[in-house]
Amino acid sequence: MNPALSARGLVFRYGDREVLRGVGIDLYPGEVTVLLGPNGSGKSTLIGVLSGSLVPAAGEALLFGRPARSYPRREMARRLSSVGQSLPMDFPMTVEEYVALGRYAHRGLFGGATREDRERVEGALDMAGLACLRERPLSGISAGERQRAVVARAIAQGGDVMLFDEPTAFLDLRHRVAFHEVVARLAGRRGAAVLVASHDLSLCAEYGARVVLLSEGREAAHGSPEEVLTPENIRAAYGVSVACDRNPATGAVRVTPLRSEGVREGS
Repeated sequence: MNPALSARGLVFRYGDREVLRGVGIDLYPGEVTVLLGPNGSGKSTLIGVLSGSLVPAAGEALLFGRPARSYPRREMARRLSSVGQSLPMDFPMTVEEYVALGRYAHRGLFGGATREDRERVEGALDMAGLACLRERPLSGISAGERQRAVVARAIAQGGDVMLFDEPTAFLDLRHRVAFHEVVARLAGRRGAAVLVASHDLSLCAEYGARVVLLSEGREAAHGSPEEVLTPENIRAAYGVSVACDRNPATGAVRVTPLRSEGVREGS
């Protein structure tokens, strides 16, 4: 099976600071790939390069065999959905109107919403648990609810490739689990190739088919959760000691941080 999105030898610099150092990645239809790494490891920059919004100094990202930046804007929006870390704050619109923005790239010459557009928006609201908030203004919902609205907009957009940059940062446990359930369904039922950048190692291991671990702008490890989420790899990337075992209910890798020796309660 050919990857939907692939890249090799990506190098990116902010001024004199090299943020990506020869990174490669493949995203396959029907699979969720998890992008892990400490703060400053280059996760957001990699997503920016893969989406075509950032130009690498070397290397290239290919979307269905074509350079990502060669796609016209509307066609790119139909093929790829990307969700960054910023949240909508000042959009003077309701939740439903904001989610419907994801359909603009699919609309015809006269821009009217079709039945498919309305069904996609309705489905996205349901998937994100926002149907009951559809008439609320964005300014009148919480940060976590706005984050879910951003995810719903990407779902409504319906790209074959979906890139999420820390999409669960403002979400409680219930909605973090719900997000991963949604993207697993998008991959399994629609065949989307999904990349999720995250800090939630154990939860991502439950849902990710592949894991890419970045450290200091380089690919430190890649493979299955079992291959990547080891005490050695995590200590090298994050600088902390962990225990890795199996979730007794699901069998997925479970990562537990270990306290430093000598630390006591109340000390």
